[in-house]
Amino acid sequence: MAFVGDNLTAFAAQNPDGAALRCGSAGWTWRELLRDIAAVEGHLRSHAPRAGRILLLLRDPAALLICFFACARTGRIAVVADAAWPAGLKSDILAGVKPDLCIDDGSFAAARRHLAPRPVPDAADTDAPPEAADLFYAGFTSGTSGLPKGYVRTHGSWLESFELSNRMFGPAQADRVVLPGGLTHSLHLYGAVCGLAYGREVVLLPRFDPRNLLAELASAGSGATLYATPTQLHYLCAAARRLGPVEAVRQVLASGAKWGEEDRKALAGVFPQARLIEFYGASETSFIAIAAPEDTVPAGSVGRAAPGVRIVIGDPRNPAAAGRSGPVWVRSGMLFSGYICGEAPQTRWHDGWLTFGDNGFLDSDGFLFLTGRGNRMIITGGLNVYPEEVEAVLVDHPAVAVAVVAGLPDSVRGQRLEAVVQLCRPLTDPADVLQRHCRDRLAAGKVPRNFHIRESLPLTAGGKPDIQRIVSDLLGEQGREKA
Repeated sequence: MAFVGDNLTAFAAQNPDGAALRCGSAGWTWRELLRDIAAVEGHLRSHAPRAGRILLLLRDPAALLICFFACARTGRIAVVADAAWPAGLKSDILAGVKPDLCIDDGSFAAARRHLAPRPVPDAADTDAPPEAADLFYAGFTSGTSGLPKGYVRTHGSWLESFELSNRMFGPAQADRVVLPGGLTHSLHLYGAVCGLAYGREVVLLPRFDPRNLLAELASAGSGATLYATPTQLHYLCAAARRLGPVEAVRQVLASGAKWGEEDRKALAGVFPQARLIEFYGASETSFIAIAAPEDTVPAGSVGRAAPGVRIVIGDPRNPAAAGRSGPVWVRSGMLFSGYICGEAPQTRWHDGWLTFGDNGFLDSDGFLFLTGRGNRMIITGGLNVYPEEVEAVLVDHPAVAVAVVAGLPDSVRGQRLEAVVQLCRPLTDPADVLQRHCRDRLAAGKVPRNFHIRESLPLTAGGKPDIQRIVSDLLGEQGREKA
């Protein structure tokens, strides 16, 4: 591949009537998909300069994917934002990004009609093809200032990621790639774009619904690959207990949080024919470490460095010894190019090495263990606590499905630890049981002061626990109690 999306023309010529994309009741053959992408390409050439920033505020994931490819193929930058953001945040993003063109649900219909239906635009309408070093995609992740960080990527960084995906995961992939959730989450967007780039049918489920997802996967007669977060997979397992195993799934790729061993074992029963693969990375880095089923991965590790990736701990000039914890630094050809808005004080570069806020250690065999993120660190009574460590202990209890640990203001300790927990089975006096469970496994200062039991936790569009909303709810409860 010379640039992201360059294979689509060949797929439309070789298999024009083959299934390419499906989203709800709507579907596209390869010829139809290229036709709609070409229409948007014409709209972009008429309304935005080459290398211009195209802000995509689209609720329909299929529309977003069509515009994404149109931007990539014409040398524009697709700035993928969440259409569900409140008006104030959208206004801040507009001011920070300064886009050359915005496409929302209304303007997409006009863009799609820009050209007469034809598979490829005339040569006179085309620009010079994009190059590997050209920027093509910007997404958003949490920032320290309240404004999301807008990271930007080159064609080359994603093409190298595609090559790694095909080399590591390709042999087991089936003809269909299934994505449960909106494409503003970089995991789902990457899975959709990579799937189409290699000629596979992509199925988008706009909302994560475990029952609908299981039905979709069960209907994949030729086999399916599933991209999902560990939280989504946990809920999927719970729904599958009533429906039985699904044989059609050939591969599950999980990322976005540490995958609990109990959930991994449960999923093996749901998808008995599937390779279950965990990979660790970030929006700014693509792949960092991979834990495949054929590896003997120690408990708690996220795997070894992916091919072409180097990992050091502490300082690239003087790496920490095995077992010593510190900032995780990575070097590869898959790293991002910088931020176009937002603040990220923990993201630093040094001679081609990148660190972005994650802390961890390497064991003597090169397996990576994460110990927390600096930007979630809680200081309580003078003790630095990474909530991920406490969350991992809580999730290790067989009755706990999901746990989020937060620091709330405390006049004595500065912050106090509070745990919000969703159970997967009943517990008598759960707060007492979980407190004893933590006391047996953690230093005293790391044991949460209070445990809040919830029937379910709110999730982000990407399927992760919505930590900001959970903390906001806790603060609201605290305020009402004081009143």
